[in-house]
Amino acid sequence: MPDFLTLAFMKTFFASTKRITSFGGNMEARTVSKSKLIAIMSAMALTPAIVAHAQEFGPDRVFLEADTLIDDQENGVMIAEGNVIARYEGRELTADKVIYNLQTLKVRAIGNVRIVDPDGTVRTAEEIEVDEKFSDGVATQFTAQLPQDAVVVARAATRTGDGSNALEYAIYTACPICEESDKSPTWTLRARRAVQNAETRMITYEGAILQVKGVPVFYLPYFAHPDPTSERRSGLLTPKPEISSKLGLVYEQPYYWAISESQDLTITPKLYSNVNSALDLAYRKRFYSGELNISGSMAYDYEFDSDGDRQFFNAANGRVVEDPDNFNGTLIPSEEKFRGHVFAEGLFAIDQTWKWGFGVENVTDDLYLRRYDIDGWNDPRGLLDTERNRLLNQIFAIGQTESFYTDVTAFHVQGLQANDDDGDFARVTPLAYADKVMDFGNLGMVSLTGSMAMLDRSEGDDTRRVSAIAEWENSYVAPAGLVFEPKLQARTDYYDYSIRMTNNTPGYEDSDTRTSGLAAATLRWPFIRRGADSTITVEPIVTIAYGESSVANGELPVEDSANFEYDLPVLFEADPFTEYDLFEQGGRIAAGFRATAAFDNGVRLRGTVGRRWREEADPYFVAGSNLAGTESDYVIGTGLDISNNFSFDTSMRVDDEFDVKRFEANTSMNWWRLRGRATYFNIDEDVSFSANADGTQGLYLVSIFEINDSLDLSYRVERNLETNQNRNQQVALRWSDDCSFFLVGYKQSGINDRGVGESEAIIFGFGFNTLGRVTNADFD
Repeated sequence: MPDFLTLAFMKTFFASTKRITSFGGNMEARTVSKSKLIAIMSAMALTPAIVAHAQEFGPDRVFLEADTLIDDQENGVMIAEGNVIARYEGRELTADKVIYNLQTLKVRAIGNVRIVDPDGTVRTAEEIEVDEKFSDGVATQFTAQLPQDAVVVARAATRTGDGSNALEYAIYTACPICEESDKSPTWTLRARRAVQNAETRMITYEGAILQVKGVPVFYLPYFAHPDPTSERRSGLLTPKPEISSKLGLVYEQPYYWAISESQDLTITPKLYSNVNSALDLAYRKRFYSGELNISGSMAYDYEFDSDGDRQFFNAANGRVVEDPDNFNGTLIPSEEKFRGHVFAEGLFAIDQTWKWGFGVENVTDDLYLRRYDIDGWNDPRGLLDTERNRLLNQIFAIGQTESFYTDVTAFHVQGLQANDDDGDFARVTPLAYADKVMDFGNLGMVSLTGSMAMLDRSEGDDTRRVSAIAEWENSYVAPAGLVFEPKLQARTDYYDYSIRMTNNTPGYEDSDTRTSGLAAATLRWPFIRRGADSTITVEPIVTIAYGESSVANGELPVEDSANFEYDLPVLFEADPFTEYDLFEQGGRIAAGFRATAAFDNGVRLRGTVGRRWREEADPYFVAGSNLAGTESDYVIGTGLDISNNFSFDTSMRVDDEFDVKRFEANTSMNWWRLRGRATYFNIDEDVSFSANADGTQGLYLVSIFEINDSLDLSYRVERNLETNQNRNQQVALRWSDDCSFFLVGYKQSGINDRGVGESEAIIFGFGFNTLGRVTNADFD
């Protein structure tokens, strides 16, 4: 957009040039050559008059260069002509000719006029004329290069006294323009009249036509958007359309409110053709010490199924009736009422050591988020995370230095599954952990650890635990390269618990103290061989440990170790438990080896194998833990890396009959035109912690294939291979260039939960650089 204030310096440089011509003597018209003009200006810079001028104007002094300078006193004009260059306060103006009329106080720049601002913005015109105050001005054949590669062209540009720049018959685009080619930009916005308000930094259009590849596709009698130099502004954001088999035609229209420099609010009405409308709110605020994010939604509606139809319940058992038209019992219709959700998170620094934060996740109905296709409810919000179909509310504090770490958390879980009873979920107030590490050099390292957990349930058992652990470990390397790592641990746990009465057992309260100790040593002996084009490393590892406890497993409540599994990350650990309630007693040996082969061409192979032998079996270690019995299954891990283009990792459990009990594979690829990652898992029912056998085999895949430089195909699927059902599936075709994109996609959900079953949606969108985008966030 034209900013004729950039020409304000011309008033000053003409004052300077008048003194230069006066130095040559009074005459009606006198011409000074370019070389002489520069020499005169250089000489005058040493005169008292010029020194006074510098004191008066300071940074307003102007550098002027031209082939000739004419002082036409008879006609009252001054003319700089021929390769005119003027520099002022970081701005540069070039033109074929500049004329200053001393009578009308008008300044004209003629021929190939070009202005470069300090921020790099370039404006060009065939001719520019401004008044004495430089508040009003006119430019013809105007062009401006703006930030973000935006360009505006107009037949005429006018700046008025209120700070607005008006363009007549304007063309705006943020696409590259090739002057040597007759190809049209991907998109242009043409208007009879366009106005840029310098104060609000908004561009408005009257009679705007959006053209794609030179073809008119959309007419707007009025249109407005922030100019590329504008910061965030209040106003309507681009809408998000969708066609859903469940919600019907979907139209989301966000409104963005920039409340202040540090906070904003986005209000999004959501209109559906199949169900009642909803309202989304998203609030953000930054503080000097941290930030706060709150989002939520609200709808007044009944519970509906995957077709958007009202749900009915069986009066006898309260369950959903999926086919109410053919039901013979008594039906209860779902109640029409306000429903909604709220998510919030905050993180704040107290000082360089301490910070605190919180996370809030609440919903009125188990299936509300699924019914309205609300995203992000599995995203972590705070220090802790939870499993799928669980919401977590937490508040926490963290302290950390180079040798000390602590965190304190209070939290509660809300279940979203059909058989969840929130009364069975503990209110943890608090869960605390602290660890202090002391390095004694050659004498080893000592760590002191404290932990506390207080769990209360409205309909279940209550448990309170306090633990203290002291641990010493060291590392010695023998001359032959044998690494010896001894470890000693002493630990005390205090438990106070209340057991709820059941139909078969009475309730009771008790407390107990458990003391335990561990002595262990790990031996590692790495062997390295360098070949012509590779390096091979083989490292046998043996860990020997013995532990004793004053209280056997099973005599104390187990809250945090029920789903523990002995696998690859803890294969050679003397104490594999990362939690506290279970303790491995007696003697045990873990043995195996690691090996790597690294080739100079970027290929790297990795492998690990090992298992564990125990002195005696512990009945409280279930099959899923891989510690049931006296021998564990073999734990095997493999990996392949090819530079940064491909990686493949596997982890598996194999029993003595070489049956694979658990297998997981992860791969990622960035090769040629294909990018993606995939995860596959298969868990034998005998070692699965899940009571649902349908969830023991699955695949997750995300991929993007670049068909050419502008067109790509993306695909994402989460598939249950036991039931051959897709939990989620999305596919999209996207075309893009330097300034725009067009997208069409399809997404499908195959989850059936209490009548909310399969649903499908068609997504489409487009976006233009600097103007905005119309699309669904799933494919951004």
